[in-house]
Amino acid sequence: MVLFCSSVTLLAATEKCHIGINFDKSERMKYENSSAIIDPQSGITFLATVDKGTIARHKPSIVAEHCRSIPRCLRISLDPSRRGAEKNKIMYSFWSHYRDLPGGNNGRIRVGDGRFTKVSFSMKLGPEYSTPLNQMIHFQIYQPHRKITPSFGRTVVPGGPIVSLRIVPVSRRRNKSPDIEEFVLAVRSPQAGRLIHFDARDEGVLYRGELIKGSWNSFALVLKSLPSSGGVGGRIGFWLNGHKRFDRSVPWGFNPSIFPSSSNLGVELGSYRSADAKGHQTVYFDDVTIDR
Repeated sequence: MVLFCSSVTLLAATEKCHIGINFDKSERMKYENSSAIIDPQSGITFLATVDKGTIARHKPSIVAEHCRSIPRCLRISLDPSRRGAEKNKIMYSFWSHYRDLPGGNNGRIRVGDGRFTKVSFSMKLGPEYSTPLNQMIHFQIYQPHRKITPSFGRTVVPGGPIVSLRIVPVSRRRNKSPDIEEFVLAVRSPQAGRLIHFDARDEGVLYRGELIKGSWNSFALVLKSLPSSGGVGGRIGFWLNGHKRFDRSVPWGFNPSIFPSSSNLGVELGSYRSADAKGHQTVYFDDVTIDR
């Protein structure tokens, strides 16, 4: 793990914070059967949110299985959900919206803060990855909601995954090859709600692409949150395997002065889907970096 914060003097003194995790050094699971990842050298612990009813084919583990950076990477897998479960979720907060961060509060990501955040990671879908019955999230910028009030009705649910990488569900697939999964990069805002088509017909879909199962892909995003006309939004740039796919300003997130949502944002990686009654998904992560 690489971790540092340094002062950068431009027009004013600011803090630049960086974290890099490739799972190849001292990172390990905190103890047997634990889902927490700890780096003994830095003392940092990364916690996973594991929702009730979640069933994992394998416990979350740092493994040596054809990883992007040799020898190790993070493996997360899901089995069909337990009966009565609302969802299946194992998501790691690599940049928390509430816990201590590199640089303390100077490293916090906040709506409208006008600062750039760069997130990059490598991801591989297992060769036997099942297309989810419903959409599945493997990456998200998360904005907590404080509470849901009836005054907003059912059309706007503030907070949640305001930027996300989602696997297209089986009913919305175009490429029927068993070796391919399709994904979208999507945003949520008061103008962009639930995904229906998983393509440009949905207000929140910024990009749709394909992934070959069993192959590593690199993802990079540059984000800058700015207030805009009473709402929030800003630049989002997206690179896939080093090629720019999208870079422009769009509405994303919810203004905490208008909606009952937090101003703090977090960066999460893992597996998060509905309580599907069938299907197995295994995903691997490597080379996670976050810069503020």
